[in-house]
Amino acid sequence: MWMCARCGRIFKKKGQPHSCKKVTLEKHFKKKEEARRLFDHLLDQIDKKVGKVKIITIPCCIHLYGNYDFLAALPKKDRLEIRFALDREIKSSRLKTSVPMSKKVFKNCFDIKSKEEIDKELLEWIEDSYHLKD
Repeated sequence: MWMCARCGRIFKKKGQPHSCKKVTLEKHFKKKEEARRLFDHLLDQIDKKVGKVKIITIPCCIHLYGNYDFLAALPKKDRLEIRFALDREIKSSRLKTSVPMSKKVFKNCFDIKSKEEIDKELLEWIEDSYHLKD
């Protein structure tokens, strides 16, 4: 693992090309109050039930880091889209899309529209992603 001294992002390969540009959380959530409420609740649940995280904001989204970048959050006007990797394909009607990243890793995307959707099942998947590269 390699951490960019300039922006603090963690990458798999030393010197991996990336943008160090950051934006504030406030900018991500401007006119997206519901997404902010859902993000804050998700962050609280991850902190309590999964583990400690570091937040890195970049122009496209918000990244959560444990030991590595395990979840991306994309605020929308009326929901919060989240994306995380797992070593398996999820079979669930809740899943927005699952994209194979390699033979063994799938990127899973969910739209969260209510606090109730941040439940035990979702947090178990997020926890698996949090520990995926341990």
